[in-house]
Parts: sequence; C-alpha cells; structure tokens
Amino acid sequence: MKKVFMCMALVGALAASAQAGFVTPGYGLSVSQGETGDLAYPVTAGDLISGMIATELPGDLGWHPANTAPADQLPAFTDDVLNSGLAGLLNDNNPGVPVKRIQYDLSGATDIGKIKVYSGNDGRDGRVFHTYTVEFSTDNGSNWSTPIYVQSHDSNTINNSGNNQWRVVLSELTNPSGKLATAATNVRFDFYSVDNTQGQMRDPFDGVNPFTGFDDTLTAAFVSPLVWEIDVLVPEPGTMALLAFGGVALLRRRR
Repeated sequence: MKKVFMCMALVGALAASAQAGFVTPGYGLSVSQGETGDLAYPVTAGDLISGMIATELPGDLGWHPANTAPADQLPAFTDDVLNSGLAGLLNDNNPGVPVKRIQYDLSGATDIGKIKVYSGNDGRDGRVFHTYTVEFSTDNGSNWSTPIYVQSHDSNTINNSGNNQWRVVLSELTNPSGKLATAATNVRFDFYSVDNTQGQMRDPFDGVNPFTGFDDTLTAAFVSPLVWEIDVLVPEPGTMALLAFGGVALLRRRR
C-alpha cells in the first residue's frame, strides 16, 4: 500500500520519481497512505510543537458542527497520537478560502528540517487528503516567508468504497537543498478543503490555483479533512551531513 514520492532529489544522491499531489517547486514531498502500518513514519513524540495549543488567526472558520469535543479540536493536532473518529475534523467551506488558520510560537529560534501532516477518516473517503500552506517567521511574527503550498495528492485522485479505501495519509515536507527554515520563531498553517463529497481530491480553487499556476479543471473542493497530527521537526544530523558532503564533493569536482 505504501507509495513514496519526491518532487526534487539531492543532486547525485537520489533519483526523482513520480510526483504525488503538488508541492511548491524546490521543495520535497513524500506521501504514504493506507492503514496505520502502511505509513512511512509513525507520529513523532516530542517534536517542536508537541503539546502546544495553536493560536487561531483572523479568518479561521472554526470546526465542523460534528466536532464539538475540545480534545478533538486544537489539542488533536499536537497530542503525539494518530487519532481516529472526529478528531481534527475541520469545517467545510467556500472555494478558495482557508478553513483553519493557525500559528505556533516556538520556544526559541529554531532550525526546521521537516513537517509531517497526518490526515485521515475512519470512513475512508476524500477527507483523508490534505492541502495546506506553511510560512515561517524569524522575528516573532513581524514578517513571514513566502507560503509553501502542499497538496497531498493529484487532483482527481479517488478514495472511496470503490477505490483505494485509505484510512490515513501522511505527507512529509522537506527542502532537498537544506532546511525548511533557519532560526524560525513562529510557524503558521492555512488548511484548505480537499474533496467534493464523492472521495475525489480537488484543489481549493475554481479556475487557476494561485499557488501552482494550474487549473485542475474541476470545481473547487468544499469538503474539509480531518487533521490528526502535525509534527514540526528539527533537521536530522545525518541529512545535514549528507548535504555538506555533497556540497564539498561538488566543489572538488568544479576545481
């Protein structure tokens, strides 16, 4: 059941493969889906936002009317558990408008190497997909980086009783050239709707998607996902060592 995709690879180290969904060019996206045991990685306990309660930003549209338990709302994003049931069920919304707008204030300036988002649905339908943008600030929220757009699957991917029947999806956002952010003090996310009630992945926009520059030719999604966990991770020492080695090797070849 496991599928792993990447938009870019380290030069000379990894070969690019078919893309799942879309990520802003220059960034890497790996996606796995199915049952819990099919995911590439488990939830990371003790990541940078573990146990934090996000601040909901202006424009946030709240929660789906069925999601009324406080523990299934903001705490579900960072409880270090791959949830189930109604946990993380976002509100359905109008085309092109983010439904959940949240910000995490880190304990100090920190480098960020990877973001993992887990979404799912025990009903195994289109709510398992996810689409979001992420931005970083290095000055406590006064200024923000350009949004990185992540769509977990290609538009028109189907997940319903007749196709796939995945329960959970994991996406991993990375920067193959280095870090996602250096000395970040804050991280903010905008989550969007993903489905049309038939289990069909769609982007959030009618017409051209302003983040991708493409029109998926489908009407905009209006059914939102269940976000079961968000992990924000520091760079892995081995990855940074590989990047450093690759840079040194490239310099030697140029000489």
